[in-house]
Amino acid sequence: MIKAAPIFSDDMVLQHGKPVPVWGTGVEGSTIRVVWESSQQVEAKTKVYNGKWTLMLAPLAAGKHGELVVSDGTDEIRFKNVVTGDVWFAGGQSNMEMELVNCKNGVEELAACANPDIRFYDVVKRAVVDDDYLREEAASKWQVCMPETAAMLSAVAFFFARKINADTGIPIGIVNCSWGGTSISAWMSKEQLERSRAGQRFIDEYAAKVGGKTTEQYNAEMEDYFARWREWDKRIRVMRKKDPDVSWEVLNRECGQCPWPQPAGNTSPYCPGNLHTARIRRVAPFALRGFIYYQGEEDDQRADDYREMMYYLVRQWRDDWNDHSLPFLFVQLPMYASAEELAMVHTPRHWCLMREAQYLASLEIANTGLAVIIDCGEFDNIHPFDKQPVGFRLALQALKKVYGKDIEADGPIFSWAETEGSAMRLHFDNAQSGLEFRGSSTEKYCEAGKADCGDIPSGFEIAGAEGAYFTAQAKIDGSDVIVCSDKVAHPQRARYAWYKYGPTPLYSKNGLPAMPFRSNKDELINI
Repeated sequence: MIKAAPIFSDDMVLQHGKPVPVWGTGVEGSTIRVVWESSQQVEAKTKVYNGKWTLMLAPLAAGKHGELVVSDGTDEIRFKNVVTGDVWFAGGQSNMEMELVNCKNGVEELAACANPDIRFYDVVKRAVVDDDYLREEAASKWQVCMPETAAMLSAVAFFFARKINADTGIPIGIVNCSWGGTSISAWMSKEQLERSRAGQRFIDEYAAKVGGKTTEQYNAEMEDYFARWREWDKRIRVMRKKDPDVSWEVLNRECGQCPWPQPAGNTSPYCPGNLHTARIRRVAPFALRGFIYYQGEEDDQRADDYREMMYYLVRQWRDDWNDHSLPFLFVQLPMYASAEELAMVHTPRHWCLMREAQYLASLEIANTGLAVIIDCGEFDNIHPFDKQPVGFRLALQALKKVYGKDIEADGPIFSWAETEGSAMRLHFDNAQSGLEFRGSSTEKYCEAGKADCGDIPSGFEIAGAEGAYFTAQAKIDGSDVIVCSDKVAHPQRARYAWYKYGPTPLYSKNGLPAMPFRSNKDELINI
């Protein structure tokens, strides 16, 4: 009996403009024929070997509707309502996973989401390929974006797809594959992790957490964990029913923090390598246009390793798809701090280092783009609800760097600095449209004393040779920013938005936020 891989179904999007792999299982020795039936007809043949077959269709034209027919001379499978377009793989953890219906204005967005040119496929959300997995996978299928189908679609991926489709006219498919709370290490094979010292550390540290725990012991711990989680979730739902607009600051204070982390186990989705086996390998090498990725919160204490891990993740996925030119667009972490963290004398700054690691990775890895969302965080809520700016800014990266549109996709990025007496002049790239300070960010982060950036909410700090930083006053001068402080007579270093949570008022006039940064005093030019 002939079968195609489960990701092939009615309503799917096939990647245009490049060879399309099609694969499955069949009767040993039989000849498999795959035909794209449309105004453009394309076909290919191959033989079944060891029960499996794979072939490549020649590149397809964009925007064509048709049927994909797979046959072996005896049986035939006909996939209907298929369209050619661009397929994007959406991966990461909970902020990529957040569902359309649960994001800001989600109910209204869902009601108006119908678009036959946006389609999506949900990869089975299990960490082990067992009989239950295979049953779910066999029932999985592509879906056309409609109010009755898209409630659980990634909000970020939806807003990304909508913008790309609107600006290009190309149908967009989303392979939806994320999992809340996951480390970057879950999305790579153990073989890839073992190739680097950083990856091996992830393996060793997780193995130490598991210890000699059996699967039965792990399952018992998970039952206890989910019982505690359900009690917490029940309290949250009761408060939200009373007040739908209640903030997470209040929810966390009244209901407690979400129980975390989950128990460690060898079959856990958080075990290094597991989701690569159970999710990535199940859909690769389905032809793609590229990847979008939003992750890093779970690894926020691993900034020293994260830059290297990003290199290996991108390499891994491009290897999996046999295409080292695939664009990889990812999201820099936004502002976030818990109430407990901001109550500390010295608020932790590890998210600053993670953002820097993500930026450096974007510079070092070819064909990547970084969406800056520093202004999109929420106080005491690691899952900010407004996902439209995230999807929009990822789409800008794609439109400029993948689709070749002549647009501004990046906000101001620090270039270099020079001292001017008791002040510093900071030069920025991507400031062609001009710079401006926006009050909304200041109001958002400094109300009720929730910012940790000092008395003047410019977002800038400067330091002299001794290295102590003080809040700086700032003014815009063309495409530069001049900063000073009466506490620093001879400034040597500057930084901007260098905290977990605080104001981020600097934007380009095209509405994109400046990337957080810290300067290097060795780069300064003294005047």
